Amino acid sequence: MKRYSFRVDTELRLLSCSGTTGSHADCLAASRGAHYYECIPRLWDGQEDAVHRAMEIRTHLTLKGYRMFCFYGEIQAADIEIEPLIDESSRCVGADVDIHALPGCAALGEIEHVHPLIDIGKVSVTLAHGVRNPLNAIKGAMVYLNEKYRSDATFGEFAAIINEEIGRLDRFITEFLSTSCLETHREQVQLNDLISKIVKLASFQAQASGVVFATEFGELPTLYIDSFNMGHAILNVINNSIGAMPRGGSVTLRTAVSAPSDAASVSIEISDTGTGMAPGGVVAPDGFPKWSSRKKGRGFGLFITREIIRHHGGSIEISGNREGGTTVLIVLPVSGCGECGDAN
Repeated sequence: MKRYSFRVDTELRLLSCSGTTGSHADCLAASRGAHYYECIPRLWDGQEDAVHRAMEIRTHLTLKGYRMFCFYGEIQAADIEIEPLIDESSRCVGADVDIHALPGCAALGEIEHVHPLIDIGKVSVTLAHGVRNPLNAIKGAMVYLNEKYRSDATFGEFAAIINEEIGRLDRFITEFLSTSCLETHREQVQLNDLISKIVKLASFQAQASGVVFATEFGELPTLYIDSFNMGHAILNVINNSIGAMPRGGSVTLRTAVSAPSDAASVSIEISDTGTGMAPGGVVAPDGFPKWSSRKKGRGFGLFITREIIRHHGGSIEISGNREGGTTVLIVLPVSGCGECGDAN
């Protein structure tokens, strides 16, 4: 249960406020001296202002299951406590109002969803600037390595992938600093090819942990997606799987048409043989259970993954395997992806 409180004088003007951060509390904090009902809807007791009524009768007033509207929509129910303030001369000088938003409040759901975005926003610009300098150093090193080992076919294959990803990352950072990271550049993409490239990129990290990859590709239609962001989302899941297998294991990636009858969507299933999800529901800021064995981390990788997938009009589901480990199921629509920017 969340709450916020405020104090008013006898003219119903705000004197102070405290409690949960959010639009209500922020508005009240910035509006001292204004009438409380200029920031939140007026509280009614029948035909009278409830706060004024409590001061008039000088009695504690409780509004149980009070229905009120806010910036986010209707609060299904809130318990409101109004306590008149009586001074030493027995005069009423104001009132304290406590609003307890009950579970199920639409506003609270929205606020909880936004909190991870606020945390990410606090560090994102600094991170983007911080990545650019080492990225330039990597670009310079790749120029030297290309000259030195251009005759090595295997090196050439990986060097081409690295150079392509460096270019994508450089463009992404530039666009991120000037627009939004989810203002996507969509193109026709063969999902199986994208996953194959991601597996190659992750192969060295996997080998160092004794992890092997297996792929089972179905025949898929071409998708209209942002290959950089979608690749980032899938790689986040793979990295979590690798992190959950410190003593080795396997990651299996399967793709298929979700509904063979009409090919309306495609699925990506990523299963590992790791430690599985933590008992008791250890959750990341996105509300997903963590299954990585790494003790550090704030869960932002999964949060970003979910936002990218939702931005493409898709869905993601995480579940435990019967034999241990975790399975992540990503479903993406085949048609209409180009207009899913506002998908929730």
